[in-house]
Formats: sequence, C-alpha cells, structure tokens
Amino acid sequence: MASPTQIGVSAYPAAPAHFGASRYFAFLVGAGLLNSLIAAFLFLHLPDAHTPTLTSLVVRASIFVIVGALAGTVGAWYYWRRPASPFLWNPPIPFHLFALSAAAGWVWVPAVVLLSREDSPITCPVAVLGAALLAYALRTTTPASVFLRPSDPPDAYAGDRELFAATLRTPPRQLSGYMLALCIYIASYDLIYSWILDAAALLAVCAFVFLWQLTLAPTGAMGVHRQTIRAARRLAVVVVPAILVTLFALLYGVEHRNQVEAAAAAARANAQADTSRQTQPVDQASASGISGYQSIILWPFPPKKQILPPIPAQAQFLAPGTTKPLIIKFDGPYWYFQPPNNSPSAGAFQVKGTPLTHDFQTNNFVRLIMDAHQTLGASIPLARCREIQVDILNSDNRPGAINLTVLLSDSTQPANQLYLGQQPVVSSLSRNFAVKSSPVGETLRFPIPTPAKIRKFDEITVMFLPDDANYDTGSKVAIDQFQLIPR
Repeated sequence: MASPTQIGVSAYPAAPAHFGASRYFAFLVGAGLLNSLIAAFLFLHLPDAHTPTLTSLVVRASIFVIVGALAGTVGAWYYWRRPASPFLWNPPIPFHLFALSAAAGWVWVPAVVLLSREDSPITCPVAVLGAALLAYALRTTTPASVFLRPSDPPDAYAGDRELFAATLRTPPRQLSGYMLALCIYIASYDLIYSWILDAAALLAVCAFVFLWQLTLAPTGAMGVHRQTIRAARRLAVVVVPAILVTLFALLYGVEHRNQVEAAAAAARANAQADTSRQTQPVDQASASGISGYQSIILWPFPPKKQILPPIPAQAQFLAPGTTKPLIIKFDGPYWYFQPPNNSPSAGAFQVKGTPLTHDFQTNNFVRLIMDAHQTLGASIPLARCREIQVDILNSDNRPGAINLTVLLSDSTQPANQLYLGQQPVVSSLSRNFAVKSSPVGETLRFPIPTPAKIRKFDEITVMFLPDDANYDTGSKVAIDQFQLIPR
C-alpha cells in the first residue's frame, strides 16, 4: 500500500479551515473598499465656490482622506463582528492591525473618485498606487498560514517526505496570470473609449494581485506590538501623499468645472453676438404662436431728471489709490428669448418696466432664457478690480432656486470673455424661501480671478438660471446696481 503522501491524500486537517479564513479575509478587504467607495460617491464633492482658497482646499482634502479611511474601517468592522465571522473568536491578526494596514489603501479612494468624475487620465495611476500599497500592507502583516491551501504542505513537513512525493503531488492551478491578462486587455479597451473609472478599477485589481503574488507573507512569529507600530508608521507616511493627491484632485476638479462652464457661457455669448448682427425679417414684432412674441426686450424706466456731478474720465475709473467702490446703476435691457435662438430678434417686442412688475412665460414647452446686459461706456482695467458685487431685488414667490452668472467682456474683442462663476440667490433657496409681499434685497459677490485672459471690460452680462421646475417663466429678479471693489 502506498503511503498517504504518495497517493495524494491530505494529512493536514487544518488546511480547509484556513482556506475558509482566507476567503473571508478577502471578503473583509472588499467590503471595506466598497464602503469607502460608497462614502466617496455620496458625500465627497467639489466645493461650490469657483475660486476657493488653498487653505480651505487643504482642509477639505484632509477631511476627505479621513472619511475614506473611516468608511472602510467601519465597513470591515461590521462584517468582522458578525456572528458568522470566523474571526470573531480566533482572528489571525487583531482588528486594529488589520484596519491600520488596510487604511493605507483606503486613503486613496477619495482622490480616485474625484479624478474619475472629471475623466482625468491620472485616475488610473492613483488607483494602481492605492491598490499596490493595500496589497503590500496586508501581505506583510497577515501570517502565511491564513492563505494556506489544502495542496500546500506546511514547512514543518518539508524535511521529512517520502521518495518522489513532490513528483507525485498534483501542482495547484494558478489562475492569477490569466486574470491579469484579461483585466489588462479589458482596461485597454475601456481607456480607448474613455471609460476611466472602469479602467482604473481593472488596473487596480491587476496591481493588487501582482504585488500580492510578488510579496512574501511573514512565516515566523512576530509580536503584535511591533507589527502595530510598523503599520501605524506606514499609514502615517502614506497619509501625507494621499492628502496632496486629493488636494490636486480638488484643484483639478474646480479648474475643469470652471473651464467647462466658461466655455459654455462663452459659446452662448458668441452665438448671441453673431445672431444680433444678422437681420431676420421673419422675426418682426408681430405675435407668433398663440398670442405671443418670439422674443422680448424689457427696458427699465428712465430715471428722473436730477442734477449729477460730471462723470469722471475713463482714466480715473478705479485709478491706483482708489479705495471706494465704483457704483454703477443698472440701466440696461433684459432679454427674453427661446432656443434655438441665442438672442432677441431684430424686430423683438420692446416694452418698458422691470422683472418685478412684468410676468413673462412661454406658451409652449421650450425653455425661456433671461439675460441682463449692462454697457459701461468706458473700459475698466481688470487689474484694478478685485470683486464685482451685484445688488438685486427678488420678488419671486415660486419655489425653486435661482442662480446668477456674470460674464465680463470687452467690446473691442467680443470673442474673449471672462466667466466669474455662478452664485445662488439666497432668498430663493428652499431653506430660506418665504412668500414675499415686497422685494427682498440681496448682494451677490463674484470674485475676479487672477490672472485673467482679458485686461479690461466695458460690458457686463448677467444670466438668470432658475430651477428646472420654472424653466418656462422669467425670474422676478431685478438688478439694482453693480459695485466694483478696487484692489
């Protein structure tokens, strides 16, 4: 009769239990990572400000990294303490050691999520780095006995074997190479079609498996205290680069968002300028549809005659040494039109009044666009202006947020415009909404970024962006004046 070793019968009864423990160990790592991803997608967003300070972004990046690590720890702890967990009574390592080791990979999740939202190609390298650090930290902390398979002989029996035992033993199947190749091919396909997040996830799996196979697990006894110190030191070293990469992701996201909004606003303004220079005889002031006009221009009432001091010369506008804000009363028109038009037609219906006293709405299902245009008559150096404050009057009693966007332009170079971002009308937000018997005054502040692509401006355009529920009605918000704050 052949010996049990020769016929391939396992003589190590503890191996199946270890195999189940290794599966649950992988499940805990996946649960923590999934919990960290869910927290990042739900709660981690770019700041609302279009020009946030560096200090606020550093604080936000630090909070994001902490949230990513805590979310992964909470997710793993929940399944670690379940009654069905094999680690509840006999864990291979203490949970605090597992959490410190796994957090070295979870801290990179916020940066990966933020970069993936902007379709940045840097998402993949960051995901690969986080996965590699996670695999190395867990592999060098967890004993090799946890991942022992039934076909793997323990080291204690390595010196006492039957003749030709190694030859008769069936080698275990290794599927990691096939999985790595398949993930790389699919990730390449995803990158070609700009599916950045999918490609990053597949490349992260490749990095994790590759480094897991490359790194040797500790076989000898190592004190828990010593391992905890090493894991804590490793996490402290990793946290700082993770915060810096998350800070870069925030800066990249804010800049990309501002560029997209500026490009959309500039394209719309350029289309308006091109359309205004064209003559459309079919768009006269006659009504179209059911008792309506295709476009309307609302002019404010002329101010009462009063004695005013002479207007200062152009060179004196925000001249060096000026400390008082330059106040410009709004006296421009309000435009009302519908897509696909980009501006009122040459024969648009013109009426005097303000949005506070007139109600304009569509008689179809097309969005009504409302803009306000102010011509200054003289150019103002942008380098001398730090901020533009827009004083408004809000008498809109319809629920729904209203946002205002400001564009600065130079009439000599209409193609170049400066986008100052978007600010909400505070009294229109749900938490502050109330029925108004009289207009509510507000001041919206729009900081001017430096450097800017224009040097001076003589036109101000304000775009009204109401909530989607009020797409067919003009906002009852009037502009009172502009305040140009000097630098």
